Amino acid sequence: MSLIPATKNAFKNLSRNKVRTALSLLGIVIGVFSVTIIISLGVAVKAAIIGYVESFASRDFVSINPAVPGASQENSMHALMLGAAPMSLTYDDLNAMKDRKNVPHAMAVAGIVSGQEFVRYGNEEYRTMLIGTSADYPTIVPMITVGTGRYFTDDEERSMSSYILLGSKAKDKLFGGAEAIGQKVKVKGVPMEVIGTLKPMGGMMGIDVDSMAVMPLRFMQKRLIGNDKLVEIDLRANDEASVAPMMDELTRLLRKRHRITDPTKDDFLIMSAKDITDRLNTITDVITWFLAFLAAISLVVGGIGIMNIMLVSVTERIREVGLRKALGAKNHDILLQFLAESVALTTAGGIIGGGIGFLLTLVVVLIMNLNGLNVPYLVSVEAFVGAAIVAAVTGIVFGLQPARKAAALDPITSLRYE
Repeated sequence: MSLIPATKNAFKNLSRNKVRTALSLLGIVIGVFSVTIIISLGVAVKAAIIGYVESFASRDFVSINPAVPGASQENSMHALMLGAAPMSLTYDDLNAMKDRKNVPHAMAVAGIVSGQEFVRYGNEEYRTMLIGTSADYPTIVPMITVGTGRYFTDDEERSMSSYILLGSKAKDKLFGGAEAIGQKVKVKGVPMEVIGTLKPMGGMMGIDVDSMAVMPLRFMQKRLIGNDKLVEIDLRANDEASVAPMMDELTRLLRKRHRITDPTKDDFLIMSAKDITDRLNTITDVITWFLAFLAAISLVVGGIGIMNIMLVSVTERIREVGLRKALGAKNHDILLQFLAESVALTTAGGIIGGGIGFLLTLVVVLIMNLNGLNVPYLVSVEAFVGAAIVAAVTGIVFGLQPARKAAALDPITSLRYE
């Protein structure tokens, strides 16, 4: 018997007991569905992360953060997120980087300090994330875009001008529909003039940009914080090809300024946009494939169910096997027949599970987008093909033993079986 007639007979035999076939399919469907939706969502989330990073910073972006001397990059990042990293970057470091003699490949440089404070106007107040930064910041970070009014200049930043730009939510809370430009607000009791508002941007990687307020770096350091320390320095290279040489220039400059002779004791961490994207993608991949592995366990459970069903089928069809052998069927014909039924069952389950997984992924992505998360729907063809192959292999692995058992039946004994 060739493969095509065996496959036709397989579907014909499976259709005889629709309830049993449906229950057998269920385990495979759930397993393939779980793997498909996890991998598809992982691909979509990865694309969203790349989109977020690119909207936050272009490919010529470089970020410098304080680091724990002697610690690994991972431990330094962890310490930074917990607020335990030493404040090793200063305003003088920033000014040294702005000197083109020190960093000729830098097109724009901006220092950053941040904090949570209430902004007050009359009887209204709004808790914002305050960003103290340089005049170059909008050039480096595209998400900071002026909607109305203007941004402050480099001279105004250096002279500690008491200016502030409000995010759209902060402006609406404090002023409603009234004009905010030219009005005075207070931060920690210090009066500040509103010179601009930011365009609505929504959430971005857990940061509500519309709730932010931006002010001159030197003003925030001297009047609100009381020190010259920086939490971050962001730069933009002349072009993407200039990123690597600029990172080398920054490394040499900071080691010289901080008197570091042993590279393992750097108190700063320099990362490009590509480094950030690669790190986030690695984390996403590890989580996605770990969850996919856990979901794949259900495929094994489904495969065991298939084997049990096929063993029962062999027992029920002993007389049929004996009759076919008496009519000239060879052992390999019987083996192929039962194996084809097992593979047909698992492959059909794989296709159904993959289809449901893709449809549910679409629903989940739509819900995420309706809730303000910009996640694209990307069909992972690899996930679908891989799931179908795994399902077929599962049918072969778990259907082989029942098929061999059927092929080994003695025709005379089988015909006498009651």
